[in-house]
Amino acid sequence: MNNTHLRVSLLLALSACTRQEGTIGISVLADPNSDLLSQIDKIEATYTGRDKTFSATRDDDGLSLSIDLEADGSSGDLVFEGYTSDGARIAVGRVGPLPLAAIDAEVFVFLAPPNSITQAPVSLSVPRSHIGGTEASFGALLVGGLGVDGPVDAVDVYSTYLHTVQSGLSLPQPKSAISVSAGASGLFYLLGGADEADEATADTLIFDTRVPPSGGYSSLAIDNEFARKGATSAIVGEEQFLVSGDPALFLDGFRGSVQAIPGGEGLNGQAATVVSASGLQVVFAGANVIDPELGGVGAAVFELGEVRHVEAPEELRRLDHRAITLLSGDVLFIGGALEDGTLTTSAVQYSPATQSLAQGSFAVTELLATGRRNPAVAITDKFLVVVGGEDADGDAIADAEVFDVRTLAPVATIPLVVARKNATAHALGNGQILIAGGQDEAGAPTELLGLFTPDEEP
Repeated sequence: MNNTHLRVSLLLALSACTRQEGTIGISVLADPNSDLLSQIDKIEATYTGRDKTFSATRDDDGLSLSIDLEADGSSGDLVFEGYTSDGARIAVGRVGPLPLAAIDAEVFVFLAPPNSITQAPVSLSVPRSHIGGTEASFGALLVGGLGVDGPVDAVDVYSTYLHTVQSGLSLPQPKSAISVSAGASGLFYLLGGADEADEATADTLIFDTRVPPSGGYSSLAIDNEFARKGATSAIVGEEQFLVSGDPALFLDGFRGSVQAIPGGEGLNGQAATVVSASGLQVVFAGANVIDPELGGVGAAVFELGEVRHVEAPEELRRLDHRAITLLSGDVLFIGGALEDGTLTTSAVQYSPATQSLAQGSFAVTELLATGRRNPAVAITDKFLVVVGGEDADGDAIADAEVFDVRTLAPVATIPLVVARKNATAHALGNGQILIAGGQDEAGAPTELLGLFTPDEEP
């Protein structure tokens, strides 16, 4: 049953003592294949900026909620909770931040069962895996990917406030596995990727979302010997990023340059930013992080302009894993397979030293219930979510594991809408996580988008 059209009408009316008024209309969405909205008998909405809760109960005319607040210029989120007639809490969702100003606007809230992954109300423009993606202030940017017949040139923009997919200007050439870095003020840096012959490329583009109507491109000069595909990037400063590879690259958006970093040879592992005493470090880790003098090492740290290869535990020498920066500033390396091909359920946490240029520490912990290569990983302010991936036979995994982001204690294992490997996941500003693309259980690229909706507490 398709219930993505307006089934519940929620209206936020803002009025000020100046008698100026504005209205923010809030439309309600849910999984298009569920009847969740029709099951809701009572809706509650809490405005976090005032800690005020408003409610309405379904009657013969349906379910309608109006919220009146003074337009004092403050800002906050609206947290929604839906209940059945017998009081069961079956739906949650969040929208915001919403400014209390005399403006007219239309936004959307997506409701779903607490701690669930459901189908988003829209899909990708083209089915694909190996998407280059990043989170952004507006939602997420999803670039290129591997479609049914090879790489695609599609660029999709997912909006957190509207829960829509808008098409950006197509790439100059179809590519997959592009490294995407988010700069300031709507600029995104697209480096490398695989072309139609699955060969690594070197060209670097700046995608400017501010150019009407669907963005525009400019290019940065880069040496062809820096070609790479499937690289990861990590921020080291404003408009400045390190990109993994052999050698690792320093992308400077301010200067419009891409250069190899001194001592950056053999840094093919997953890269992630670490918050340390000296500022931002970048740690590279994996079986393919190689010290040119010593051979395989497994980890290296970029700090204060130099690369240091560091002693790492054997469990970190893995491939097809993922790295994520935790709220503490540490980095967690998750999933993948050890050098002998065995899938690992462990995670390795890197904590920087309290003094500059000192050796940080690694801690190995058992984390996953299911070993998985190439999962999609994202965090919110509450949860770490590890999505899909591939099992020992190369088949797509049909669940996600959810952990408390601070303690890494397991919270739940939840089913996916469709099994996925080689997907991407990005945290949205409303606390949800967008899961995009990937290959399904048949190995075919999928256009379906999923949304992880956390249990919300106003």
